[in-house]
Amino acid sequence: MRPAALLLPFLALPACHAHDTQPIPIARDPAQGGIATLSPTDPTPVVPEADAAAATLEPARVEHVVVEKDVPAAVVRGRPGEAPRIVFLPGVCSNAYAYLLSFPEAARAHGGVVAIDGDRPCGAEGSGFRSFSWDPTRQDARLQAAFAAAGMGSAPPEGLTLVGYSAGAGIGELMVQRWPKRYARVVLIGAPADPSPARLSAARGVVTISCSRDVPGRMRDAARRINASGVPATYLEMPGCTHGNIADGERVFETAFDWLTDHAGG
Repeated sequence: MRPAALLLPFLALPACHAHDTQPIPIARDPAQGGIATLSPTDPTPVVPEADAAAATLEPARVEHVVVEKDVPAAVVRGRPGEAPRIVFLPGVCSNAYAYLLSFPEAARAHGGVVAIDGDRPCGAEGSGFRSFSWDPTRQDARLQAAFAAAGMGSAPPEGLTLVGYSAGAGIGELMVQRWPKRYARVVLIGAPADPSPARLSAARGVVTISCSRDVPGRMRDAARRINASGVPATYLEMPGCTHGNIADGERVFETAFDWLTDHAGG
């Protein structure tokens, strides 16, 4: 039986910087009939002393990768010789590429990320916005194909970190439940329903996140319940944003990934 974990303090992220550039559209919410936007990160993130060598690298970039019989995947590659560690699933009527633009440096520092768009078009084909079918087996196979197309090799022995936003968080829970060794660590952002401690019972660690103007109570309480079930969990909050957005992305994801490294071995 897994020993009960101590409730870890929730981590609050700093406010957005005044010099942030204009938001980037990343998702369309059919219920609201509008465009949700993503707030870009601080363009000059602090580089820890331990990572001083990384300062000589070119800036991390997001690239499209052609996947046979599927839509292109979005990829941030890790540092040379590092195995991929992260997968990303966006929400309804979203665009994974634009989400990755909010945290490429954090993604690279933690081994790289592969993100897939949904398998169903949202509106007219070619709009750039897609949604997922609720089929974890299909999404797992699509992720494996995207990894292969990117030439990023197999998952590391300690498993991957699965990041899911909105509907992606719900599908992610099902994938963690079915393949807990493959998707060993979880970051859930703005989930449409209360995250389930039962589905996440085999996870090695969970970070829940919400925009401050989205569902902070739901995601904060979920971290408490998951922690009480014996799975290490904590909550992060992004300031001044609403559903479908990311604020202070580099800072948020660096904090989340560092926490999982410290508490869940990833």
